[in-house]
Amino acid sequence: MTASVAILVNGASSSGKSTLCRALQDHLTELADGDPAAAYGLVAFDDIALLLSDRLFPLSLVRLQGGDLNRQISREPHDGRAAWEYVDDSQAAGRHGGSPRLRLELHPLARRVLTGLHRSWGQHLSLGTNLIIDHFLQEQDWQQELLAQLGASGARVVLVGVHCSLAELEQRESGRGDGRLEERPLGLARRSDELCHSHGLSYDVTVDTSQESTAESVLRILEQLQGSLRPGRSRRGC
Repeated sequence: MTASVAILVNGASSSGKSTLCRALQDHLTELADGDPAAAYGLVAFDDIALLLSDRLFPLSLVRLQGGDLNRQISREPHDGRAAWEYVDDSQAAGRHGGSPRLRLELHPLARRVLTGLHRSWGQHLSLGTNLIIDHFLQEQDWQQELLAQLGASGARVVLVGVHCSLAELEQRESGRGDGRLEERPLGLARRSDELCHSHGLSYDVTVDTSQESTAESVLRILEQLQGSLRPGRSRRGC
Protein backbone atom coordinates (compact mmCIF):
# COMPACT_ATOMS: atom_id res chain seq x y z
CA MET A 1 0.00 0.00 0.00
CA THR A 2 1.26 3.49 -0.85
CA ALA A 3 2.31 5.44 2.22
CA SER A 4 -0.08 8.11 3.43
CA VAL A 5 1.00 11.76 3.54
CA ALA A 6 1.11 14.08 6.54
CA ILE A 7 1.41 17.81 5.91
CA LEU A 8 2.41 19.30 9.26
CA VAL A 9 1.75 23.05 9.34
CA ASN A 10 3.32 24.81 12.33
CA GLY A 11 3.17 28.43 13.35
CA ALA A 12 2.27 30.97 15.99
CA SER A 13 -1.21 31.88 17.15
CA SER A 14 -2.88 34.27 14.66
CA SER A 15 -0.30 33.49 11.95
CA GLY A 16 -3.00 32.34 9.51
CA LYS A 17 -2.44 28.57 9.80
CA SER A 18 -6.11 27.64 9.92
CA THR A 19 -7.01 29.74 6.89
CA LEU A 20 -4.07 28.27 5.00
CA CYS A 21 -4.91 24.69 5.99
CA ARG A 22 -8.55 25.01 4.92
CA ALA A 23 -7.51 26.46 1.57
CA LEU A 24 -4.92 23.72 1.11
CA GLN A 25 -7.48 21.02 1.88
CA ASP A 26 -9.87 22.58 -0.64
CA HIS A 27 -7.22 22.55 -3.39
CA LEU A 28 -6.15 18.98 -2.60
CA THR A 29 -9.79 17.82 -2.62
CA GLU A 30 -10.22 19.29 -6.07
CA LEU A 31 -7.02 17.64 -7.27
CA ALA A 32 -8.12 14.28 -5.81
CA ASP A 33 -11.29 14.45 -7.93
CA GLY A 34 -13.06 11.81 -5.88
CA ASP A 35 -10.11 9.44 -5.46
CA PRO A 36 -10.33 8.31 -1.81
CA ALA A 37 -6.63 7.52 -1.69
CA ALA A 38 -5.80 11.13 -2.57
CA ALA A 39 -8.21 12.89 -0.20
CA TYR A 40 -6.96 14.77 2.88
CA GLY A 41 -8.46 15.09 6.32
CA LEU A 42 -7.85 18.25 8.34
CA VAL A 43 -7.00 17.95 12.05
CA ALA A 44 -5.79 20.60 14.46
CA PHE A 45 -4.29 21.40 17.84
CA ASP A 46 -7.47 23.37 18.55
CA ASP A 47 -9.44 20.08 18.49
CA ILE A 48 -8.58 19.91 22.20
CA ALA A 49 -11.26 22.53 22.82
CA LEU A 50 -13.80 20.61 20.74
CA LEU A 51 -13.36 17.51 22.90
CA LEU A 52 -13.74 19.27 26.25
CA SER A 53 -16.68 21.03 27.87
CA ASP A 54 -16.57 24.80 27.62
CA ARG A 55 -17.12 24.81 31.37
CA LEU A 56 -13.46 23.77 31.62
CA PHE A 57 -12.24 26.80 29.68
CA PRO A 58 -10.16 29.28 31.70
CA LEU A 59 -11.90 32.25 33.28
CA SER A 60 -9.71 34.67 31.33
CA LEU A 61 -10.99 33.30 28.01
CA VAL A 62 -14.63 33.20 29.10
CA ARG A 63 -14.36 36.79 30.34
CA LEU A 64 -12.87 37.81 26.99
CA GLN A 65 -15.82 36.16 25.24
CA GLY A 66 -18.33 37.90 27.47
CA GLY A 67 -19.54 34.55 28.82
CA ASP A 68 -21.08 33.60 32.14
CA LEU A 69 -18.23 33.11 34.60
CA ASN A 70 -20.59 31.40 37.06
CA ARG A 71 -20.83 28.38 34.73
CA GLN A 72 -17.13 27.66 34.95
CA ILE A 73 -15.66 24.85 37.02
CA SER A 74 -12.71 27.09 37.78
CA ARG A 75 -13.44 29.40 40.72
CA GLU A 76 -10.49 31.75 40.26
CA PRO A 77 -7.67 32.11 37.72
CA HIS A 78 -4.92 29.51 37.95
CA ASP A 79 -6.67 27.39 40.58
CA GLY A 80 -5.86 24.20 38.63
CA ARG A 81 -9.49 23.44 37.77
CA ALA A 82 -9.51 24.69 34.17
CA ALA A 83 -8.20 22.54 31.31
CA TRP A 84 -5.62 25.15 30.43
CA GLU A 85 -4.51 28.68 31.38
CA TYR A 86 -2.68 31.60 29.81
CA VAL A 87 0.46 32.33 31.79
CA ASP A 88 2.28 35.67 31.85
CA ASP A 89 5.69 35.08 30.23
CA SER A 90 6.58 38.75 29.85
CA GLN A 91 9.82 38.37 31.82
CA ALA A 92 11.06 35.39 29.78
CA ALA A 93 13.87 35.68 27.26
CA GLY A 94 12.75 35.99 23.66
CA ARG A 95 13.57 37.86 20.49
CA HIS A 96 10.51 40.11 20.66
CA GLY A 97 10.51 40.90 24.35
CA GLY A 98 7.89 43.31 25.57
CA SER A 99 4.57 42.82 27.31
CA PRO A 100 2.11 41.25 27.31
CA ARG A 101 3.56 37.90 26.28
CA LEU A 102 1.42 34.91 27.19
CA ARG A 103 2.24 31.21 27.06
CA LEU A 104 -0.43 28.53 26.85
CA GLU A 105 -0.18 26.12 29.79
CA LEU A 106 -1.99 22.80 29.39
CA HIS A 107 -3.19 21.24 32.60
CA PRO A 108 -3.10 17.40 32.94
CA LEU A 109 -6.45 16.71 31.25
CA ALA A 110 -5.72 18.89 28.21
CA ARG A 111 -2.18 17.55 27.95
CA ARG A 112 -3.52 14.00 27.98
CA VAL A 113 -6.07 14.90 25.32
CA LEU A 114 -3.25 16.31 23.17
CA THR A 115 -1.36 13.03 23.48
CA GLY A 116 -4.53 11.19 22.44
CA LEU A 117 -4.92 13.45 19.42
CA HIS A 118 -1.32 12.85 18.37
CA ARG A 119 -1.82 9.09 18.66
CA SER A 120 -5.12 9.17 16.78
CA TRP A 121 -3.53 11.12 13.93
CA GLY A 122 -0.83 8.47 13.73
CA GLN A 123 -3.53 5.79 13.50
CA HIS A 124 -5.34 7.66 10.73
CA LEU A 125 -2.08 7.82 8.79
CA SER A 126 -1.39 4.13 9.42
CA LEU A 127 -4.81 3.32 7.96
CA GLY A 128 -3.90 5.23 4.81
CA THR A 129 -5.69 8.54 5.43
CA ASN A 130 -3.72 11.59 4.35
CA LEU A 131 -3.76 14.45 6.86
CA ILE A 132 -3.18 18.17 7.01
CA ILE A 133 -2.16 18.90 10.60
CA ASP A 134 -2.78 22.45 11.80
CA HIS A 135 -0.47 22.75 14.81
CA PHE A 136 0.95 25.16 17.31
CA LEU A 137 4.19 23.51 18.47
CA GLN A 138 4.78 25.78 21.42
CA GLU A 139 6.63 23.15 23.47
CA GLN A 140 9.47 20.87 22.43
CA ASP A 141 7.85 17.81 24.02
CA TRP A 142 4.70 18.40 21.96
CA GLN A 143 6.84 18.43 18.84
CA GLN A 144 8.81 15.33 19.77
CA GLU A 145 5.67 13.40 20.68
CA LEU A 146 3.96 14.23 17.41
CA LEU A 147 7.00 13.52 15.24
CA ALA A 148 7.38 10.13 16.92
CA GLN A 149 3.78 9.27 15.97
CA LEU A 150 4.30 10.45 12.39
CA GLY A 151 7.46 8.38 12.12
CA ALA A 152 5.81 5.26 13.55
CA SER A 153 2.91 5.60 11.10
CA GLY A 154 5.19 5.24 8.07
CA ALA A 155 3.66 8.37 6.55
CA ARG A 156 5.52 10.59 4.14
CA VAL A 157 5.91 13.94 5.86
CA VAL A 158 6.04 17.49 4.55
CA LEU A 159 6.91 20.10 7.17
CA VAL A 160 5.54 23.59 6.61
CA GLY A 161 6.63 26.56 8.72
CA VAL A 162 4.21 29.48 8.82
CA HIS A 163 5.78 32.85 9.58
CA CYS A 164 4.23 36.29 9.90
CA SER A 165 5.51 39.72 10.90
CA LEU A 166 4.96 40.64 14.54
CA ALA A 167 2.97 43.73 13.59
CA GLU A 168 0.59 41.66 11.47
CA LEU A 169 0.32 38.94 14.13
CA GLU A 170 -0.73 41.44 16.76
CA GLN A 171 -3.14 43.24 14.45
CA ARG A 172 -4.85 39.94 13.64
CA GLU A 173 -4.89 38.91 17.28
CA SER A 174 -6.59 42.14 18.35
CA GLY A 175 -9.19 41.69 15.60
CA ARG A 176 -10.23 38.16 16.51
CA GLY A 177 -13.59 37.53 18.10
CA ASP A 178 -15.82 35.82 15.56
CA GLY A 179 -16.54 32.65 17.49
CA ARG A 180 -15.60 30.94 20.74
CA LEU A 181 -12.58 29.13 19.30
CA GLU A 182 -11.37 32.26 17.53
CA GLU A 183 -10.94 34.41 20.61
CA ARG A 184 -7.35 34.83 21.82
CA PRO A 185 -5.98 36.90 24.71
CA LEU A 186 -3.55 39.63 23.71
CA GLY A 187 0.07 38.52 24.06
CA LEU A 188 -0.29 34.91 22.93
CA ALA A 189 0.77 35.71 19.35
CA ARG A 190 3.91 37.56 20.46
CA ARG A 191 5.11 34.82 22.82
CA SER A 192 4.10 31.86 20.63
CA ASP A 193 5.99 33.38 17.69
CA GLU A 194 9.10 33.23 19.86
CA LEU A 195 8.48 29.59 20.81
CA CYS A 196 6.89 27.70 17.91
CA HIS A 197 9.94 27.76 15.63
CA SER A 198 12.56 27.40 18.38
CA HIS A 199 12.81 23.60 18.63
CA GLY A 200 15.11 22.84 15.69
CA LEU A 201 12.49 21.72 13.17
CA SER A 202 13.86 21.66 9.62
CA TYR A 203 11.05 22.75 7.31
CA ASP A 204 10.55 21.57 3.75
CA VAL A 205 8.85 24.84 2.88
CA THR A 206 8.24 28.10 4.73
CA VAL A 207 5.58 30.68 3.98
CA ASP A 208 5.11 34.22 5.22
CA THR A 209 1.44 35.09 5.49
CA SER A 210 2.20 38.79 5.96
CA GLN A 211 4.04 38.90 2.61
CA GLU A 212 2.10 36.51 0.39
CA SER A 213 -1.52 35.63 -0.22
CA THR A 214 -3.12 32.39 0.93
CA ALA A 215 -3.29 31.26 -2.71
CA GLU A 216 0.44 31.90 -3.19
CA SER A 217 1.28 29.96 -0.02
CA VAL A 218 -0.91 27.05 -1.10
CA LEU A 219 0.81 26.88 -4.49
CA ARG A 220 4.25 26.72 -2.89
CA ILE A 221 3.15 23.91 -0.60
CA LEU A 222 1.65 22.02 -3.55
CA GLU A 223 4.93 22.39 -5.45
CA GLN A 224 6.75 20.88 -2.48
CA LEU A 225 4.26 18.02 -2.35
CA GLN A 226 4.74 17.21 -5.99
CA GLY A 227 8.50 17.59 -6.00
CA SER A 228 10.03 16.25 -2.83
CA LEU A 229 7.84 14.05 -0.68
CA ARG A 230 10.05 11.81 1.36
CA PRO A 231 9.52 9.00 3.90
CA GLY A 232 8.42 10.13 7.34
CA ARG A 233 11.04 10.14 10.04
CA SER A 234 11.35 11.54 13.49
CA ARG A 235 12.99 14.96 13.45
CA ARG A 236 14.01 15.86 16.94
CA GLY A 237 14.23 19.40 18.20
CA CYS A 238 17.56 20.66 19.38
